[in-house]
Amino acid sequence: MDQQPPPFEPSAAAASALPVLRAVAETLDSLGIGTCVFDETDHALVWNRTFLKLFPEHASHIHVGEPYQANLRRFYQNRLAAGELAAMERYVVDGLARHRNQQRPFAFEHLGVRLWAASLPLPKVGRIRIWQVRTPIAGPQGAQILSALGATPIKDGALFEHVADGVMVTGADDRIDWVNPSFVLMYDLPDRDAALGRQFEWAYRTAWQGQITDGGALFESGLATLADGLHFTGAPFELPLPRDRWSRVIAQRSPDGKGYFAHVDISALKHQQRLLQAAERRARESEAILKDKSALLEATLQRMEQGVLMVNAERIVEVCNRRARELLDLPQELMDRRPTVDEVFAYQEAHGEFAHTPPQTLSLVRAVDGLHRPHGYDRKRPNGRVIEVHSVPVEGGGMLRTYTDITERRLAEERIRHVASHDGLTSLVNREAFLESLASTVQTAHAVGVGFAVHFIDIDRFKPINDRFGHAVGDKVLALLADRMRRIARDGDLVARMGGDEFAVLQYPVEQRDRALGLAYRLLEGISQPMEIESHSLQVGASIGIALYPEAGSDADTLLRNADAAMYAAKAAGRDCVQVYDSGSELDPDPD
Repeated sequence: MDQQPPPFEPSAAAASALPVLRAVAETLDSLGIGTCVFDETDHALVWNRTFLKLFPEHASHIHVGEPYQANLRRFYQNRLAAGELAAMERYVVDGLARHRNQQRPFAFEHLGVRLWAASLPLPKVGRIRIWQVRTPIAGPQGAQILSALGATPIKDGALFEHVADGVMVTGADDRIDWVNPSFVLMYDLPDRDAALGRQFEWAYRTAWQGQITDGGALFESGLATLADGLHFTGAPFELPLPRDRWSRVIAQRSPDGKGYFAHVDISALKHQQRLLQAAERRARESEAILKDKSALLEATLQRMEQGVLMVNAERIVEVCNRRARELLDLPQELMDRRPTVDEVFAYQEAHGEFAHTPPQTLSLVRAVDGLHRPHGYDRKRPNGRVIEVHSVPVEGGGMLRTYTDITERRLAEERIRHVASHDGLTSLVNREAFLESLASTVQTAHAVGVGFAVHFIDIDRFKPINDRFGHAVGDKVLALLADRMRRIARDGDLVARMGGDEFAVLQYPVEQRDRALGLAYRLLEGISQPMEIESHSLQVGASIGIALYPEAGSDADTLLRNADAAMYAAKAAGRDCVQVYDSGSELDPDPD
């Protein structure tokens, strides 16, 4: 009869460190980072859920005290070709040596996902290994891993796939994760895959490859503008491109560090501006040229997609083209009689033109005399359209003002911001946006002295539905539940999808415990109502934990953690119930 090995016992130092190691593993879980800790004899101590999602071959096998060699054998069993399996033990020995001596991070591909891996020694404990997704690889395995992590590809990618403007998405490391076909064409890239994992500067240099003229002055100025623009993310900037092309870049950062960039082709606008400037220069050269060129200037002005208004030193409106009249709703009979700019302002004020214009912008609108340098601003009109206004001083007095309708550009920017802060499946705010709102609410509540509640909701009996009927039905269930919760919550409450089948509600204000309980039970009742999806009669439940401010915590992290603990207490009490966090009792943060 084989003798069983003695039960595994960690060293005293490792055992005392276990609570901290588990907390670190859970924290890394919340960031989507996998980890596994081994003791000084290379036996497994602690791992997290993300580790099992990245390496599903270890699920149901890894256990406390398992030797790292066994871990490596499972890993190589799935990676080695049939002809290499005979050499597996050599791979295991080499892998163990690397584990013990690794000093620097490295990258590798596993199950369709490119991972960063790092290993650090823990004095008197052993070593901690961590893994983070670097770049998803095309294919079903990579998609499954990303889905398990809740890091699905950009669901709104199709929205930007066929737009005329270029769209670029970068990771927190400023390397490109995704571009659309318009971006590829704009920067003359061989294909969209060539941009993945590279920085935007590479794409800009590629666009200029073999196209540099005039000693490279335009290219060098573009590089300088690019560096400044990326340093001060949020301010639009314009880049020159070969063949007399220009790109306007608008950037937006999400709370997790991702960058969303719209690249608008403004070549026609730049061309029109140069035409206008050239026409003005030629008009001033001589009276004879003025007669010939004024007609050209007038024709150019009337056909421009940009509104143009010119005011002379006597404050008389000398030029107001068709597009300016259309954009500002100015009557032609008023502009044909060469009014003063003050008469134009009076007409606009009488018709509510500046109802949505803040005072500081209104002062720029009226800035006509003494204009020494160009300035610009965006202004919302009463009809909801947004116009971009630029004013340039004219030699001898007066000014030239241009108007561009940027409504569609603004909508595209808002869509990009929405993608960064909302869950693509349910259209609820995502975890990062919820935490940001929660932190802001804590500050407000502290300042005004009111209470509020955080509800943490876990959907019960959802996994069997997902397993039996598939992810398509499961997604429809989650979307329907999100809609129900949104309808039940008040207008001022914030409903969020925290990931998977977990949701949260920020209820503000809450003066009494009963108000929080009332909302929780309404949510519980709404969630548990039967539903009909694809001819299937389905029903789920929920476990809801409530953390009340300030009793359950005075900061966002504590409140969310205690609401989560209360939710698990509700689940342990039999599910389909509500539990309010009580600071006087110990709640198990995870009964599983």
